[in-house]
Amino acid sequence: MNKVIGMKKVFVSFSLLMCLALVFAACAPSVSNTTNAQDASAASSADNEVAVNEAAADEVAAAAEDPNAEPTPIVNAFGNCDDPLILWHGLTGTDGAVFAVLLEQFAGDNPDICLKSEGIPWDTFFQKYPTAVAAGTPPDMVIFHAAEVNQMAAEGLMVPMDDIIFNDGTLKADDFNPSVIDNITYNDQIMAVPFDNHGWLLWYNTELITDAGLDPDNLPKDGAEFLDWGQKLTTDVNGLHPTDAEFDKDNVEVWAHEFTWPRYTIPVTLWQFGGDVTNADATQCLLDSPESIAAIQYWHDMMYKHYIAPPAVPGKMWAGDLYKNNRLVFMWEGTWTGGFMADNPDVAAITQTAFINSLAPDGNQAVKLDSHIMSIPTGVDDDGIAKAKVLMAYLANNGAFWATSGQVPAKIAVQQQDDVQAIESVAMAAKEFNEIGRTSLAHKSFIEIQTAYETAVGNALASADADVSAELTAGCEVIQTILDRP
Repeated sequence: MNKVIGMKKVFVSFSLLMCLALVFAACAPSVSNTTNAQDASAASSADNEVAVNEAAADEVAAAAEDPNAEPTPIVNAFGNCDDPLILWHGLTGTDGAVFAVLLEQFAGDNPDICLKSEGIPWDTFFQKYPTAVAAGTPPDMVIFHAAEVNQMAAEGLMVPMDDIIFNDGTLKADDFNPSVIDNITYNDQIMAVPFDNHGWLLWYNTELITDAGLDPDNLPKDGAEFLDWGQKLTTDVNGLHPTDAEFDKDNVEVWAHEFTWPRYTIPVTLWQFGGDVTNADATQCLLDSPESIAAIQYWHDMMYKHYIAPPAVPGKMWAGDLYKNNRLVFMWEGTWTGGFMADNPDVAAITQTAFINSLAPDGNQAVKLDSHIMSIPTGVDDDGIAKAKVLMAYLANNGAFWATSGQVPAKIAVQQQDDVQAIESVAMAAKEFNEIGRTSLAHKSFIEIQTAYETAVGNALASADADVSAELTAGCEVIQTILDRP
């Protein structure tokens, strides 16, 4: 750990710690992210992967023995020295194995810098990181998400990157998606360096579409067309469609669509309909606007009126399991699903990707993206900053290897490299994000706002009798109270 130079003690509110711990229990829904990256790595890289996976297995076993025990970080050391760069991150899934190989490559290319990488589950990460800064013992570098930057910056937990890495030309803000740069800018200062872009992509089953007499190369363009498709694609256990009189809505075999992770599905649908959670300057809640209500009502109708999507209730089967078993046609899922497809080549063989299909009446397109970002905590000394700068530049410039995990390299020039474009889902996602991608609201109380709108939408979709307008209005009252704070 590098010595911490003079700094004022950072105050960290208990509410921030608890809120982050509850909300960020994972970077994404539970999906497999295995990639082919290991095939190209040396035997020592394979050893690293084994270490990562064994550590993860030990963590699961420990949790089974004591569910209240703090998860064990996945720790890897790269290079040899007495004063390693300390890196904390939440990449503890199988993408962590790809990341470990990338860090080993860095150590080999930079023998004067060694590092210690600690993969910490996100809920624990968001407790340890603020606490370490407040105690004056921060790691030298951290990786988390662009969506959280404004809240972290407002709490004084990170330092601006302009004078460290952008103003001298090491990296340029123009190298990255402008929406992401806007999202990680606080008080006119860029607070982080993007590592990747990730978010929603459409994965669809071409075989089920063809079997229904539809064209997988000519997808529905708007919400009305999608409802028509949905009624032709959805079948019950007897092969009947929702438009058939004897259709059994309680025993559906194939669903046209599914309400996947709300963190992405909600904003995507709101934006497509012209709605949003708040206005652009975050002074007014818009969750109860006619456009926002229409967006969530569309999902409610798909579930409880047209019966082409399963009800969004606790205990429902995960979209990936439905898809894997040939029971789901259209799946809105993350870029990380590339690993799931690599694990299931028979499924991948009948799958294509595309921009997220529009559910809006006018076919308006929008998609949410986020970014794993790299930042330097408040209180790191000059030596730690210098080392972190080298690692950040290396990871940004060598993102092609990270693309094998399914994520899109953040640097636009890297996205265009042949080896990245050869990964079909990554190439599609990069194009989608650059053309129609948007990031979530940048706000110092982002986590609270996100929790409020997810709760409101969850209530609105909880049953056939739920009043969508009333639930969104109630949620908007909560959000407006947050926005009205000084």
